[in-house]
Amino acid sequence: MGSKRRRWVGDYCSAMNNETIAKALFYELALFAIRKRPKLATNAIIKAILDHCKPFWAEWKTDQTLKKVDEQAVKLVEQWEKEERYHRAQELAATAEKLFPDATVTPVPDAPVPSVMIIREAPAFASEGVKALGGELRITYRLDK
Repeated sequence: MGSKRRRWVGDYCSAMNNETIAKALFYELALFAIRKRPKLATNAIIKAILDHCKPFWAEWKTDQTLKKVDEQAVKLVEQWEKEERYHRAQELAATAEKLFPDATVTPVPDAPVPSVMIIREAPAFASEGVKALGGELRITYRLDK
């Protein structure tokens, strides 16, 4: 956990300077103190800390929100790509079943490129060597019509 925390702090500190981080922390601490003891909201020192540190806190909060949005965008794109690969593999399988009606067709959506596996048993007139191999196996991402 230590290295993970250092990496996060390192990434975070590289995006913002130490002054902004410290003042945002002071703002958060002042809000925490007010939540614990509401009478502190009228304290002049707490008010001064809040007034002075709020722009730094807003910058920090904006940075954190943008990082979360970026992470969500990456996850969404990955999900879309996975769904696209699945649908493309299903379309390939449907086309392969039309082209090879006597074969067993299996979509392979988890492949880097959506693919389809086509297995055809060896014909009855094939040699013993071909029959021993079990027939034809084809894995493809594209079907020639």
